[in-house]
Amino acid sequence: MLLGSAAGCTGGQDSKAESSKEDSSAAESSKAEESSAEADSIFNAPGELPIVKEPVTLSIFAPSNGEYSWAENTETLELEDKTGIHLDWSIASSSDDVYDKFSVMFASHTMTDIMLVGVGSRYDKANEALFGAQGLVLPLNEYLDTVSVGYKAAFEELDGMREFITTPDGYIYSLPNVDGSLHVQYMMKLWINTTWLENVGMEMPKTTDEFLAVMRAFKEQDANGNGDATDEIPLSTVVSTVGGGAQIDGFLMAPFQLTPNGDKLYVDNGVVTYAPVQDGYKEGLKYLAQMYSEGLINPESFTQDLSNQVNVNEAGEQARIGAFLGMRPGFGCDLASIPNSKKWEQYQSLAPLTGPDGQCIAAWNPYLMYQTGMTFISSTCSNPEAAFRFIDYLATEEGSMRSAIGIEGVHWRKAEPGELDMDGEQAAYTLLNADSTNQTWTQLCGLVRTPKFVTSVTTNQNPYAEGVAPLTGRQIVLYRASKEHEKVRQSLESVLPDLYMSEADAEEMSLIKATLTNTQNSALVEFITGSKDIETGWESYKNDLENQGLSRYLELLQKAYDASAFAKK
Repeated sequence: MLLGSAAGCTGGQDSKAESSKEDSSAAESSKAEESSAEADSIFNAPGELPIVKEPVTLSIFAPSNGEYSWAENTETLELEDKTGIHLDWSIASSSDDVYDKFSVMFASHTMTDIMLVGVGSRYDKANEALFGAQGLVLPLNEYLDTVSVGYKAAFEELDGMREFITTPDGYIYSLPNVDGSLHVQYMMKLWINTTWLENVGMEMPKTTDEFLAVMRAFKEQDANGNGDATDEIPLSTVVSTVGGGAQIDGFLMAPFQLTPNGDKLYVDNGVVTYAPVQDGYKEGLKYLAQMYSEGLINPESFTQDLSNQVNVNEAGEQARIGAFLGMRPGFGCDLASIPNSKKWEQYQSLAPLTGPDGQCIAAWNPYLMYQTGMTFISSTCSNPEAAFRFIDYLATEEGSMRSAIGIEGVHWRKAEPGELDMDGEQAAYTLLNADSTNQTWTQLCGLVRTPKFVTSVTTNQNPYAEGVAPLTGRQIVLYRASKEHEKVRQSLESVLPDLYMSEADAEEMSLIKATLTNTQNSALVEFITGSKDIETGWESYKNDLENQGLSRYLELLQKAYDASAFAKK
């Protein structure tokens, strides 16, 4: 028995050893095949330049570069030399409609290998998904998962980026431009005149009650110190249906009801929710109506544009506006003129206020960093991997520095020890402010400027220092203001990103949205100005929105959200 057992045991070991040898042999054979494939490949290893071992030519379509030539652009020539990939350009003229050009190429199946529309003419997500579904542009998942360097690093650093650019069918058809500027994620700010605060002997308000008291003081006292106690405008804003952060039911509504910039939508435990029909919104309207009834809100706020507001505030020697809403101080002051009035230096961003029930929250949209629908690889591309690797190189730190800033030693240099960035830490690079005309691609193609990329530039810690232009100094002002909002930002799960949906659903939603927006904005003004009573008109207002398709609007958005990578995350 012992012998038999030993024999049996030995036989098992021999079998395992043989199996191990076979596995080892198979692995070596596989490695040999991979090595042979690599040797036969025209590509160098991912991240290695040049991209190709032998010259490759790719055709590329791009919008006009004005009076200059993309083919003769300094960066183009450098890229061709670095990557080994020559670009054969098809350029739209300055009078051409880029979308029409795309349509003609798609219809005739004469697409270039790489197709660019530029950051200013991006396709919406419905069209982006449609191009992929129709087989006009390539899905890029395989390359992102196997040979990507630039976008791979971005995915690892930026939460939600991959989900944002993934269509419901699981594919990625467009490579995004990434702008990590923090102030874009926190648009809804309020800028308050700190000189006026000093003049009336008050501190920065922290609650809605304290803010109301400050506005009353601005109105009743000679806050700007010019001897006329009647020319002060306590609070002002501009017409803003979407974007810019100037909506009157934004920053000042948040202490009562989270009301994100633009569409006023958020996600509540997986449910797409419309802020303007919530009970908290009603309470916020009462607060704004009270301010208006006391003459604290500029009546022109519902009709004036930004330039008018700036002109009013800049007209005399003293500022006329105590506080204004908007993403930047330029919503109430002229920062561009030289010499500058320096009135903008009087305004600081107010930290998010706490409401009567203790709510203190800042609307946040990190997905505004990602701009899709501008960079595609066509389904007829002669060498898709070469095209992908070329674009992916632009998304690396080196490639993005070259496109966004320029040439090292000419447009920027490495920061010296002691030079500080926006966080007051050692900076990474210093701008040299040299002319970059036709020397960079800027945002022609996707590039990745992470938040750290944006903030690591050498920055004067005093934005108002001698020699610092207002448009330069405002960058750290915006950043510091956004950091205050970041402390109380809404949860990532509650942010509703721009969603992919079918062309039919997108068209239906757009029509309903236009009607709802007009009705809601009109009612907002009526409630605040008192032409419609909030208590007696609230239910009628909600019924009007419902009759105009609010439920269907939310149903379409919910459908898109449930099909998205966010709901599946």
